[in-house]
Order: sequence, then C-alpha cells, then structure tokens
Amino acid sequence: MDTTSHIVIGLGLGALAQIDPVVSSSSLSYAVVLGTVIGSNAPDADCVFKLKGKGSYFRNHRGWSHSLLALPLWGLAVSAIIHPFFAESSFLHLFMWSFLAVVLHVGFDLFNVYGTQAARPLSSKWISFDSIPLVDPFILLLHVIGFVCIPFFDPGVVFLLVYLGVFIHILYRTLYAAQIKTHIEKYYPDAHRIKVIPQADLLKWDFLVETDEEFLFGTYRATEMKLEHTFPKTNLVNILIEQSKKEKDIADFLYSTEFAHPFVREGKHGTYVMWKDLRFRKDKSYFPYHSIMYLSHDGQILTNTDKIYSYKKYRTTLRMLESKAIGKGTRLDKEYLQTS
Repeated sequence: MDTTSHIVIGLGLGALAQIDPVVSSSSLSYAVVLGTVIGSNAPDADCVFKLKGKGSYFRNHRGWSHSLLALPLWGLAVSAIIHPFFAESSFLHLFMWSFLAVVLHVGFDLFNVYGTQAARPLSSKWISFDSIPLVDPFILLLHVIGFVCIPFFDPGVVFLLVYLGVFIHILYRTLYAAQIKTHIEKYYPDAHRIKVIPQADLLKWDFLVETDEEFLFGTYRATEMKLEHTFPKTNLVNILIEQSKKEKDIADFLYSTEFAHPFVREGKHGTYVMWKDLRFRKDKSYFPYHSIMYLSHDGQILTNTDKIYSYKKYRTTLRMLESKAIGKGTRLDKEYLQTS
C-alpha cells in the first residue's frame, strides 16, 4: 500500500485500540495512537536505500524490513522510542498495539501485486496474493466512515466493525482473484504463468499470460476477457542482454521481480537494453517500471532504473542516456565482446 493508506490505517488502529480498557483509561491512549501510526509505516523505513540509488531501493524495498524477523523488532523499536514520553503507561500494551500495526502493514502489502519477502530469513521468495490494489478506495472509504462515526459511538467498537469489513473485503477479493485465474487457465491451458492484477474497480482486473512464444495482456470484467496487447518473446540469447545483467542497477531491479523482460532497441549512436516489469501496465501497452542500459558505439555504458510515469518521460530518459554517454559511463570489456 502507499504511505497515505498506511497512515490512515495507523489512525484506524489507534481508534480500535480504545477497545482495550488499559489504553482507553489512561494517557496510554495518546501513546498508542502514535505507536500505531508510526508502526504502520515503520517497515517502509527501507526508503533510505534510495540514497544509494533507485536500483538499491528496488532490491531492498519490502525485503528484510518486511520480514518475519523484523516484525517484533519494529514493534519494540517504536515502543521504546515512544514510551519514555509516557513513562507511567504500560509498555506491554503499547508494544502490543504497535506490533499489530507493523504486522498489518506487512499483511496488507502481501495482498497486493508487488508483494514482500515476508518469509525471510526462511526464504527470499517474493510472496504476493494479488488481491488488492496498491491504493484500495473501499478500504479507505471504510476508514473515513469510521472516523465520521467516532464522535457518536465508541471508537473501539466502530473500528472493530470497520476491520471486520476490511477482512471480508480482502477475503472476497482473494477468492475472486483465484476464480479469475482458474477461468483464464481454461482459455490458456499451456500457459507457463498467469498473473492476475487487481485494480481499484472491484469488477475490473488486469491479467498477464506467459506462453512459450509470447506475452498476452488483457482485462477481465464480470467473466468476460478482453485481450488488449501481445508481444512475442525477445530472443534472450543476446550478448548485450547478458552484459546488462552484470550492471548493478539492473541486477538490483531484476532481484525485485520475477516478471521482468528485456527489449533491445537500436539508437542513433548506440543500443538500449530495456528491462520492463510486466506486472505494471497502463494505457494498454506502456510499462512504467524500467531498468535501462545504454551502450554507445564507442563502448560507453550508462544505466537508469526508475518508475517512469509517462511515455513522454520515457522518451526523454532515452535521450538523456544517449546525450550523457559520450565521455561518461563504464567501458564495456572489449575482450568479453570478442570471446563471447
């Protein structure tokens, strides 16, 4: 989920915590609201990896910070920071609610298409249940209704009902996603992989199908499938594709997704190898998540890894790489080119 959603959920958990008599009857009430808001955002502290570059952020976001091992540590850290300002309050109850906020942060992230590496340290596999969009309007609406009701009803009871509604909503979406995938499998029995991608509209879902020869993209609405875009698989036996995997930015990007695919394009003064994350698609055939290597004719290499929001910005990025290549970048190993 996005930061705004996590903040809203943190406030909602602070209201739910009023159902705890130890919280509602003391100054701990204020401490817990702080704990749930901060705890609901704590795992995203991995944004500090942006300081090392976007590639490093892609590699580390939702990794160890969202792992089983990190969950209690985040809860303890948040509680330890807040408790000294409310020394008379119960550390145990502050920890319990802060920890719950951290757990729900990771839980919500597990149910969108990006997923997390929640099973660390047992497994580094990315886990996603493909049930809710990164921003879910219905979940936010339930919280808004809950906040409006707080002046008139017990906040703990109100948000107990809100989170019951959220649970039913996510359960329904999860079962519906499984049904959609089963339906698509009947049309593409030889597919290697099928990825169902939730949208804000409950009845509209995107899907990605990978076969031996091609990738197919479409939408699913009320049992009706519409194919919107296809492209043949790129020949992966390419020296430049292999070279691109050795570039740190691109290696980091590839670590973050199992659905990246390379495209090789000749430019006026060099060649682009463009890795695109096929899970995220807009305007039928545009993929905003990219990691690009540019190799100029004189052997200069530059890379760019980022979410590029529009096709116009994408073209600007390609021109920028080309214009900066002369006299910059890292020289490609000529011997490697000759012997591979």
